[in-house]
Amino acid sequence: MNSNETDLNEANPHALAAIVEASAKRSIVASEDILDERGVKLWARGQPVSESLQQRLLERKLRQPLEASLQAADGVSGAELKAALEAFFSSEHVMAAALKPWAPKLVDEVAALPLHSVAQLLLTALQASRAGAFDHAVRGMALAGAIALSTGADAAQLRLALLGGLLHDLGEIYVNPDYLNPKQPLDLSGYRHVAVHPRIGAVLLTRLASDYPPALARAIGEHHERLDGTGYPGRLSSAAISPLGRLLAVVEVTLGVAAAATAPWAHASFALRVVPGEFDGAYVGFVAAASRQADEDLGDAQALPPKGLSSVNDQIGAALAQAFQINKSVQATPAVRAIAERAGLLLFRLRTGWNAMGLWSADSEDASLEARFEIRMAGRELAYRMRFIRRECLWAEKELSDEDALLLAPLWMCLEPVSAVA
Repeated sequence: MNSNETDLNEANPHALAAIVEASAKRSIVASEDILDERGVKLWARGQPVSESLQQRLLERKLRQPLEASLQAADGVSGAELKAALEAFFSSEHVMAAALKPWAPKLVDEVAALPLHSVAQLLLTALQASRAGAFDHAVRGMALAGAIALSTGADAAQLRLALLGGLLHDLGEIYVNPDYLNPKQPLDLSGYRHVAVHPRIGAVLLTRLASDYPPALARAIGEHHERLDGTGYPGRLSSAAISPLGRLLAVVEVTLGVAAAATAPWAHASFALRVVPGEFDGAYVGFVAAASRQADEDLGDAQALPPKGLSSVNDQIGAALAQAFQINKSVQATPAVRAIAERAGLLLFRLRTGWNAMGLWSADSEDASLEARFEIRMAGRELAYRMRFIRRECLWAEKELSDEDALLLAPLWMCLEPVSAVA
């Protein structure tokens, strides 16, 4: 993790590149003189952003964060957000139809949504340089607003939900875009960069947009946390996660799973329910209801019988036993014990979910289409989660010694994907 990812007085190269790219399409200027830490002027007030500024900023530490010294004069506005939201509701996107009952109220509210200059600047940079990320933000705003309305939110709570959905991934603009490509598998180093993005978003709003309620920054920092303590970056649990943070966690998972080619609402509902206690039931209920109402085509699920889920149960059992053995080893350092305990927690929670669904011994021959589809989702979800347990256990730890890594190696071998669910 680079130091300038959380030190806002050092220009982040990825955010700066996005801002410079946006400056070719939008008017982004210095709202005040930009000074380095010694008071030397690097850029004059009113001067447009350019590649020349980009080079100067990457060589110096600044007196104050760059984002506080720039302004998107014609940046993303409430009217633009309203138009983007209307376009989404009018589109054929898989989520749009289910959210349309909430559209009139959401569209009216978004037009008056308060956009702090820093939030506006970064949204403008996203729109110009990472269009997919901006679309994700608009869909997040729509989904968060709809869930909030469905649970009886008042005007202030609705506004916070909309802002949370819109800004929850703002920290990703500070991450190397290569790490955000879903088609490219992440190594541990890449995951360490990605996993810190909720904290970056929270720090941005706390330090630079202090007129937003603290609850907004807090929730953005929590949108990858899980109620059972298996999330990141703080590994928070239960009451330590705010109501808005819980809502945004459901929004994030739903948006991610909605990319599924077949039955996205069914996939999202399953992913949110598969391990009991990860997500707030009030918000999960919205997605489950949307799944039922969507009446989605389950595609070729009938031709996709389960592949060896019972063998995966054995694999999880072996990994749990290995984690327990490592934790009790006299050779285990405190760091190794902490990692083994974390792996054991994740594996135990995973097995609890699968046991609750009774899918280990499901018979594909007589199963209904819906059951077959759920079994296939179970296989995919299981394989996905097992694949990343090692990464999720190690990302927050310091580099391990060769001896520690060797002691943990048998555990990681137990988690290698099995062909039956690949």
